[in-house]
Amino acid sequence: MVAVGAMAMLSVGGWLWWLFSGFGSAESVFVKTVVFGTLASLMLWLVWLLVVYGLLQRLAGVTAPVEQLLRAAGFATFPLALGILMAIPAISFGVGLVALGAWLLTTQAAIERTTRAQPGIVLVANLAGFATFVVLMSLLTTASNQLGPGPLLAESLWESISGYEASRGLIGN
Repeated sequence: MVAVGAMAMLSVGGWLWWLFSGFGSAESVFVKTVVFGTLASLMLWLVWLLVVYGLLQRLAGVTAPVEQLLRAAGFATFPLALGILMAIPAISFGVGLVALGAWLLTTQAAIERTTRAQPGIVLVANLAGFATFVVLMSLLTTASNQLGPGPLLAESLWESISGYEASRGLIGN
């Protein structure tokens, strides 16, 4: 429940940033970001934990109790709730990045506590899982599909701008 609530708050914060910035289509972006973005985040968070689980087993021979890992990692999502503060325009992107960074750190602590594996190996596994989450979320978030929660929603704008600039360069304008 903590993970669902925290991810939803990050998604709502990103949507509020979108709304207050005047990028348009508030209703469809709400459905995409808050509803589907939260679901995609939850799914990709589980993929993150699968990567961690697999790498810990491979690199350190550590098999973590799945229920304990899920519970600890679920509570570690709490910093994502800071994402609701993305509604404040002057600090929105920074707050979103802090929320993601704090999530990474609390997940590190949760994995270390749950597995008792060496911190260096946990760090490698956790960074690989986080990278998987962020890269896959970036692939899902496009100019027409604003699925990314919080600061990842900016990916859709980046794709719009970079796609526009690339096409301008190709046609010579």
